Amino acid sequence: MGMSGPFLALTFLLLATTRLPVKACSCGPRHPQEDFCRSDMVVTARFLSIPQLNHTLSRLQYKIKVIKKFKGFEVLGGITLVPKFLTTPAQESLCGYRHKALSKSQEYLIAARLLEGQLYVTSCSFVRPWSSLSPAQQLGFNQTYATGCGCQVQHCLNVPCNVESDTSCLWTDSLMASSGEGSQSLHLACLPRKSGLCSWKSLSAEAPQPTT
Repeated sequence: MGMSGPFLALTFLLLATTRLPVKACSCGPRHPQEDFCRSDMVVTARFLSIPQLNHTLSRLQYKIKVIKKFKGFEVLGGITLVPKFLTTPAQESLCGYRHKALSKSQEYLIAARLLEGQLYVTSCSFVRPWSSLSPAQQLGFNQTYATGCGCQVQHCLNVPCNVESDTSCLWTDSLMASSGEGSQSLHLACLPRKSGLCSWKSLSAEAPQPTT
């Protein structure tokens, strides 16, 4: 006896859906000040191991050594808790981060969430070699971005753009480059003024070094 029409249609649908490509992770551009302010912890660290798979949590885990702490550390009972691992989703389709550096001596700036006592990042997180940051970005992560977390970086994706509030700074880098790596990202921070307004300020001081 032949298969009915509805059964054939259902079989074809199931076969078609199993062949659909997995949607890749997509990340929009952000000013580095946004990454600092939205993160639970910001550090410089060295990666000490290849990733290990945690089958229970379906996460990859990197052993790291924190070199300098910029944000998110509190002293409890005289002890500062320092994460020793960085975790990320095991699947790249779920925005899992893949560390490609070969040198264990290279320091990375990591802006991460705190999950179960360890740093947690995705491929959308700010994880970059410290040496690749501009002097202004290094200064921003070290001390200046923290003073601007009450301000808002307002994205301008299509012209014309208007500032929505007195505490917003219009960010136009993404109009020039899809990565958002323009002069505002490389050299400026959105900071409060004495008047209560927020505006872009140039960070031109000498950049700090990531020492302990």
